Amino acid sequence: MKTAFFPPKTLMNLPADNLEGLAALCTEFERFDGHARQMPEHHDDYVEALGIVRGFGMARHAKLEAFPEIGPQRHQNITNIATWFGQLRTRVRGELTSRHARGYFDTKADEYMSLFNRAAVYQFSDPDYQRVQELTSELANLFRSSTLVGEDQKRKLLRRLEAMRAEFHRKTNDIDRFWGFMGEAGIAMRKYGEDLQPIADRVLELGDIVLGVIFATEGIKALPELSQLLLPNGEA
Repeated sequence: MKTAFFPPKTLMNLPADNLEGLAALCTEFERFDGHARQMPEHHDDYVEALGIVRGFGMARHAKLEAFPEIGPQRHQNITNIATWFGQLRTRVRGELTSRHARGYFDTKADEYMSLFNRAAVYQFSDPDYQRVQELTSELANLFRSSTLVGEDQKRKLLRRLEAMRAEFHRKTNDIDRFWGFMGEAGIAMRKYGEDLQPIADRVLELGDIVLGVIFATEGIKALPELSQLLLPNGEA
């Protein structure tokens, strides 16, 4: 863009979650719109901002509203684009709020069910939970950019990864989707071996964090190293 908005660093580090990514793009548009004040000299930047979101939607298969028509009237184009971003912002923030509320509801319900049933609750420390979130985002980006993993397997890995990510909370008693992701990732790691090293490193780190929490909660002292189960020949 001609302005300093939507810089490459921001675009290359958008959240792996589509709703969170769209929310970040809407926030960046608000900053730009406040600067440009819908003046006609910024017309091309408004059009480019719309193109950025369209490209994001195409690459991520994200749900988007119908795009406004780009016509010969610069003022009308700017107005239509600003209105479109406003509608997108309202919808995305609403869905994120609803998702957060549902997740919080599920988390608290699980906590109280565990209290009443005295079931085990897996609790992550703040640093471990933060690192899990970072690793899932890094893995999503690595899966999407991989030229080694086939498209079908990419979709499976990303689907399992997003399901696992939605399951993780600082306190939870349900980690079924973690095992589903580790199984799918283990297949890829066995198949491609050392060629999948950047992905394998993060999968193993993620697994070590989660298993550490599970073992501590369940009172398990030791099991075989995760690398022995997932990597060919058991080599890290």
